[in-house]
Amino acid sequence: MRCPLDARPGRSPACKRLLLTASSKGVSLLTFPYNIDGVIQSDLNYSVVLNCLASHITPKPVLHWTLNGEPYMTGALLIIRRLSWENLGTYVCTAKNSQGQYPSDPVTISLPEEKVDPTEAEPIEPDPILSLSGGAAISLLVAGNVGAAMLIGGISFTIVQSLKARRQRIRMCC
Repeated sequence: MRCPLDARPGRSPACKRLLLTASSKGVSLLTFPYNIDGVIQSDLNYSVVLNCLASHITPKPVLHWTLNGEPYMTGALLIIRRLSWENLGTYVCTAKNSQGQYPSDPVTISLPEEKVDPTEAEPIEPDPILSLSGGAAISLLVAGNVGAAMLIGGISFTIVQSLKARRQRIRMCC
């Protein structure tokens, strides 16, 4: 690459050859959702986007993705449309050219952690035994007996009515 160093009027521009080399700092990732300390937390079936930027590396590199250290795909943009269990893991984008290989910082996609505040353990006490006495006990016994009598009376009435209906059908028939 050539560039003018001094181009003031009246002087001929002096040029010098500059060699630009890539550095590992030249590869960065833009993510959606945003990553915090290299971790993206997302629920299953949601979209995740990873964009590898290596525009300052010359000559122009080819961008390769790995998932958990295994080759995954090639290209700058990695779009996971519906996050599944298979997509969880650590991604790294590596820019490769004739000058070398330049990896990005790793980004790990994981499920959200449930944040539960710890509680102090309390001893488990047995349920208290409830007792009734006096007027309340008598009222409960009377109510129970009246309820049972009503239930028996209702069932008896239903049986008697069905027998009467059956007798009437028999009389009409014969």
